[in-house]
Amino acid sequence: MSDNDLSVFGSSPPPRKEDVLFRGDEAWTTNACIAHWDADWAYSRGFRRAAERLASHVCETGTDQDVLIYPIIYLYRHHVELVLKAVIKSASGLLDRELTKQDLKTLNCHSLLELWQTARPLLDPVCDRASNPPFPVAELEGMESYIRQIHDHDPDGQSFRYTTRKARGGNRSGPRTPSLSPQLKLVNVQVFAAAMEKLAAYLEGIEGWFVSLEDAKAEMRRAHDG
Repeated sequence: MSDNDLSVFGSSPPPRKEDVLFRGDEAWTTNACIAHWDADWAYSRGFRRAAERLASHVCETGTDQDVLIYPIIYLYRHHVELVLKAVIKSASGLLDRELTKQDLKTLNCHSLLELWQTARPLLDPVCDRASNPPFPVAELEGMESYIRQIHDHDPDGQSFRYTTRKARGGNRSGPRTPSLSPQLKLVNVQVFAAAMEKLAAYLEGIEGWFVSLEDAKAEMRRAHDG
C-alpha cells in the first residue's frame, strides 16, 4: 500500500500501523526541535503564535471564523495561563518568598482570575525590590479587565474545548450543561485577537523583566560566593 492508495472514504490515504508519527524527516525545514532546555518558554510562545496565525488566517481570508474561533480563544487563553504561572513563580523567587500551599494549589488550577489575584500583589513588591516605580495602576486595571472578561466566559479553560461540561457538584451521572452562555452570540476575531495580543505582550514583558532580574540576582550570588 502506498500514499497514493485512497481509503474507503476516497479522500486521502488511510492510516497505516507502520506509520511513525513522532520522528524527524529528510525535509529538515519542517523538523521541529522539542525544547527540553526551555520548555516553559516554548510552550507559552507556541500557543500564542498558533492563535495569532489562526486569527490572521481569518482576518486575511474572511473564512473559517465560525470554526476557528474556538481554538483561537483557547490558545490565547492558555498562553495567558502559562505566563501568569511563570510570573508567580519568578516573582516569589525574586522576593525570597516561599510558595504557600494556596499558591501551589492555584498553580495547579486553570482559573485565570485566581492566577491573576495571586500574581498582582507580587508585582509592585518586585518593582520596589528592583528600585523601579510601580506598574501604572491604569495598566494593571486594564489587564484585570481583560482577564475577568475571559474568566466570565471560560472560568476553567474548558469552555472553548468542549461543547458541554459536567453537572455541578461532581455528579458524573447528572446532565451535562452547555459550556458557553446562550447570550454569547458573536465574537469578532480581529477585535479579540488584537486585544489578546496587547495582553500577551504586556504579560510577556513582565515575565521577561522578571527573568532578567532573576539572572542578575543569580550572578550577584555567584560573585558573592566566588
